[in-house]
Amino acid sequence: MLIWIWLGSWQRQIAEQELRAQQQLQVYRATLVSEIARFENIPRALQSHPVLTQVLVNPDNTDVITRANRLLEQLANDTGVEALYLMNAQGTVLAASNWRQSHSFIGQNYRFRPYFHDALQGSFGEFYGVGATTRVPGYFFGLQLNHEGSDQGVLAAKITLLELETSWQPTRDLVMVVDPDQVIALASRTELKFKTLTPLSPQARQRLDRTRQYAPMPLTALAVDSRNGHPTWQGKQYRVSQLELPRRQWRLQLWWPSRPLMVNATLVTAVAGFSIVAMTLLLLYWRQRRRYIQVQLKAKNELEYKVMERTSALAVSNRQLERQVEERFQAEARLRSMQHELIHINRLAALGQMAASVAHEVNQPLTALKNQSANTLMLAQRGMYPQVEESLSTMVRLVDRIARLTSQLKLFAATRRKTRGLCRLDEALDNVLSWLSPRLHEQQIRLVRTPATDQVLPMELHALEQVLANLLGNSLDALAGREEARITLEAGDDFLCLWDNGPGIAPSLLDKVTEPFFSTKEAGQGLGLGLAIVRDLVEASDGRLEITGSTSGGARFTLNWSQNE
Repeated sequence: MLIWIWLGSWQRQIAEQELRAQQQLQVYRATLVSEIARFENIPRALQSHPVLTQVLVNPDNTDVITRANRLLEQLANDTGVEALYLMNAQGTVLAASNWRQSHSFIGQNYRFRPYFHDALQGSFGEFYGVGATTRVPGYFFGLQLNHEGSDQGVLAAKITLLELETSWQPTRDLVMVVDPDQVIALASRTELKFKTLTPLSPQARQRLDRTRQYAPMPLTALAVDSRNGHPTWQGKQYRVSQLELPRRQWRLQLWWPSRPLMVNATLVTAVAGFSIVAMTLLLLYWRQRRRYIQVQLKAKNELEYKVMERTSALAVSNRQLERQVEERFQAEARLRSMQHELIHINRLAALGQMAASVAHEVNQPLTALKNQSANTLMLAQRGMYPQVEESLSTMVRLVDRIARLTSQLKLFAATRRKTRGLCRLDEALDNVLSWLSPRLHEQQIRLVRTPATDQVLPMELHALEQVLANLLGNSLDALAGREEARITLEAGDDFLCLWDNGPGIAPSLLDKVTEPFFSTKEAGQGLGLGLAIVRDLVEASDGRLEITGSTSGGARFTLNWSQNE
């Protein structure tokens, strides 16, 4: 019975697969015929073109040849033809669309091709083969071209079918076009192309060598075994569906694997066998079920009594757990309330620190501005106007300094904006040193500037000044009281690096120092905003801030834009 089920399933699947294969072949044939047909009228459209007939009349006229070359080149580009070329009655190419290319057909002789002879005899020549010059396979058309008072000639067109073959590749089946000599002319797999299904006879090989149809391909026979009349290739057994093609007496074949059908038939048989066994087991189970239900009814009564006892005990435990859960919820609510109060207190403390720091930093330039104003008034009274102008410039710089000090808080509080731009490093550095130089001299800190500080960096001037002011200020604080203190500055096209020989930053704090209000300084000495502002400004300019240890023992800050261009 199982054998009958297997055979029925196998035959039904074979018939269905053959029907699907024939439908696929119809689609492949229509596509192939359409691809060839859309180009075959191109030679007919050019058969009477005056530029081409003039070439046959004046084959030695360079200007005529050039016009013909350009005409064929333009038509080939517009139509997508691989090549268009004009041959004289002896088969020598006089003009070609690829005349500018290294593998130009001009001067080549193709009288050995069958399409040339067919065209000279008045027929429409067609031929498929490997290009004698380019070694690229293609489909050739040939048409006689003559004009009163001129010699005969042949206008030929070559198209490539490589894109069509590429569209066949995704299918798991093998699609191929076989010519009358059993040569595989087109295939969905490159290893099948230009193989033969059967060994070539000496007469067929001599004929193919004479026309150079597949030269220099060796045309070796495909390693195919036959089992029960069906081919086996690379360890897989196939069934072959075939459809005749009127052109070139080709045959379109579709090789589809038969093993999946055999596996499906086996699965169907296994399912049927399993169903029979399952029905038998179901009858046995029904008998055992009756006995089992009787036993279960007795056990159920006993179990219900035990469940009632256990439920009573669980109810007592559940009430205890509910009280514990309620107490825990209350404790968590108190904890959240305390956390909110602590956050509020921290915010008030941070605001106090920020106000104190801003007042301290702004006080110095305000005092200097007051003194400078008195000095300016005195100079004006004495008529020392050049000094008055210089004093006013100094006052402008002091006002700019106050604006830069307050801009830190504005930058930290405001929504981030883009700071991408271009500015000179030396200009920004000179502006920052105009108010940091006193601290450098007071602490006897040496600033080492590399020769490339005139570098242009991809950041706005105001933002770069803010970055330098914060980084140099942190280094000055870290080097306080240190002998032979040194700050080094190095720059390139897409990076800026600053490091010192101070105590450095502990490795465990490297990921925290850029967080807002985080500071390693003593209370009241800083807001903890400097590195947070630096990081935001650098990232807003499409850069990256890297903080590492320095070989000299201090901290190293690198602004890198190299991976964001």
